Amino acid sequence: MNRRPQGRTALTWLVRAVVVAGVAAVWFFPPLPQDATNDETATVSSYDAQMELSKEGDLRTTETIGVEMPNGKRGIFRIFDTADPRRSNVEHPVDVEAVERGGIDEPYQRVDSARGTDSIRIGSPSVYLDPGAHTYRIVSSTGDVFEPGDEGETWWWWDVVGSGWQMPMAQTSVVATLPAEPLRAECVTGDDDPCTVTVEGTAMRVSTGALAPFTPVTVRVAFDADDVAAPIAPAVNRDLLFSLLAALIGAGAAFALWRRTKERAPGFPVLFEPPFMVPPALGVRVLDEKDSDESLQATLFDLAERGVLRLRGDDDTWHIEVVQPLEAEHLHPIEQTLLGSLDLTGPGSTFTVSSSESSGRIVASTRKALHAQTSASSAEYLRSSPAGMVAVAVGWICLAASVFMIGRYFVDSGWVRWPLLAATTAFALVAAGMMFSAGTATIRTSEGRDLWSRSGGFARFLTTDSSEARFDASAHLDWYPRYLAWAVALGVADEWAARYEAQGVELPEVPWVIWTGSGQRFSTASMTRSFDHAIASASAAYAASQAAKASSGGGGFSGGSGGGGGGGGSW
Repeated sequence: MNRRPQGRTALTWLVRAVVVAGVAAVWFFPPLPQDATNDETATVSSYDAQMELSKEGDLRTTETIGVEMPNGKRGIFRIFDTADPRRSNVEHPVDVEAVERGGIDEPYQRVDSARGTDSIRIGSPSVYLDPGAHTYRIVSSTGDVFEPGDEGETWWWWDVVGSGWQMPMAQTSVVATLPAEPLRAECVTGDDDPCTVTVEGTAMRVSTGALAPFTPVTVRVAFDADDVAAPIAPAVNRDLLFSLLAALIGAGAAFALWRRTKERAPGFPVLFEPPFMVPPALGVRVLDEKDSDESLQATLFDLAERGVLRLRGDDDTWHIEVVQPLEAEHLHPIEQTLLGSLDLTGPGSTFTVSSSESSGRIVASTRKALHAQTSASSAEYLRSSPAGMVAVAVGWICLAASVFMIGRYFVDSGWVRWPLLAATTAFALVAAGMMFSAGTATIRTSEGRDLWSRSGGFARFLTTDSSEARFDASAHLDWYPRYLAWAVALGVADEWAARYEAQGVELPEVPWVIWTGSGQRFSTASMTRSFDHAIASASAAYAASQAAKASSGGGGFSGGSGGGGGGGGSW
């Protein structure tokens, strides 16, 4: 019998939907735009580039960059765009051949970069440059720069000055040696401002005046398709292939763990009595592999039905009194734990459940001790499931990793690791049902499967439609109070009462309850609600007192008060 809580099922599907939506957003949408504020203090006094384009589509570039440095700078960043803006499966990896400053080799290193870019940091962390003019020379090369154009044409469509320069430029000059005389050449700065491009034979020149930060210079040069090599066909999208493979591996691993934790349900024949000598709290623990929310109340009701206790309630409180000598051999360890925690040691001992802090403290500690003893008593019925514990732990790790990568993509210029994101997301999606299931970490023994079947069969009896001919409510009035503890533990007290009411039978009195309150005539339903309310009020009073104590402590550092940060450009 599967009594999976609806709240947990809804939470499982909510998490799955949110993660899928996040991955889809990363795939289909660009990252959030970065803050346009530019605090760059260095400037480019001159930018000169010499480009050599081969017939095969290889490009070699020598940049000479004059930079005016303020105090406190070590060097510059050079960010290369490697992604093709029009062909998603094409990349232009960059090979940096030389870096100089003032005609002398300058140290540099590759650094983490946004998606579709490759970045180097030029300079030494321990060396600050003198303020003033510095000249950098950077030699780099890339390939596959041609793309299909109009019919019979091949295009070189290129940002000869990139859009990522944070430093303003006083002037730029680009001279390109072309592999053949072009059919035409066009040039724009920024989004669509025309600029002048001159072509003499196979030499092309572009020059501009001052450029604001983040202003590209783009050329589109058309060649006769017979004069240059045909563009290389786009490569297979490796990210997509590797991501699909990684997703299959992640989902397969999670599915394998799920198979290891999946238990074949036994039969649940309708049983007309609960498991013999099994407290309701233990029966529900084995049935649902989690503690009943009402285990404290159910255990008290069970002891009262057996004549050990008497319950007396009024409008505000409930009094629990021992009315029969406590014989340990007739008490289950769960019941002994509950009575001991409430200091109910013998006939005449009482405990009052009220909305006071002291009562709430005892109720809270009793509930905790009861759950601990129930867990210990269930050891012969439930054993640990290593596969389940691994599934839960890895599932949470994968979920956290997926959320981290999705979030970082949108705030960190498109940073993402697709195969890893696909693997962690697939694992988390499959494992979500286990992550939010209380029974994932345990598996039932042979004795546990038997108790599972009997507890589930009795739960079916308590909740079966009242038209069931096999149960004559009027002939079994004594069953109602006898089985009320189990109905409370299973969370089906209303359904159990409905079995009598649907047959026109007035609910029997509960002999072990004395009602001394005012107002409407007492009923069993009002008794259970009143008792639950008393327990909840006591727990709430204790929780409120603990919260008040915690809030009296000192303050602390707020988020964002520490160091950290980042940027680009000069450094």
